[in-house]
Amino acid sequence: MKLGRTGIALLGTLVVAGTALAHTGATGIVKDRMDAMSEIGDQVKAVGTMLKTGALDLPRVSEAGEVIANHGGAAMVKLFPEDSLHPPTEASPAIWTEWTKFQALADDLRSAALALKSTADEGGDKSQIAEAFGALGETCKSCHQAFRIKK
Repeated sequence: MKLGRTGIALLGTLVVAGTALAHTGATGIVKDRMDAMSEIGDQVKAVGTMLKTGALDLPRVSEAGEVIANHGGAAMVKLFPEDSLHPPTEASPAIWTEWTKFQALADDLRSAALALKSTADEGGDKSQIAEAFGALGETCKSCHQAFRIKK
């Protein structure tokens, strides 16, 4: 998948804007997962900026992929125990009614982030990094569309 400059800018803007306002008043596991999402957002923004400006730093892309991967899979799932819908969460109750789908998307996040890391580690060029980044963005988008309440 190719992600143009507009798509990269939009992805970064959505991640940062969505997390900047969400943390007010968060505590406990809700704060923990919002913090994790913010860290993911920071990594997405860093890679998106590199792709937009053309100043590709492969070790930094690799690091971003690793940080995001460490928040995916089982680590992500642990941040969503039952009965953790207290404000200001943006988590949809659908997470718990469609738990298998949620787990699969958490695993997809980890896989897509590791693919981004691997592409950078193997010396991928800008188009290869953009393709891996686009796949990561699609994973984020799929989960947010299914399981995030728009505030």
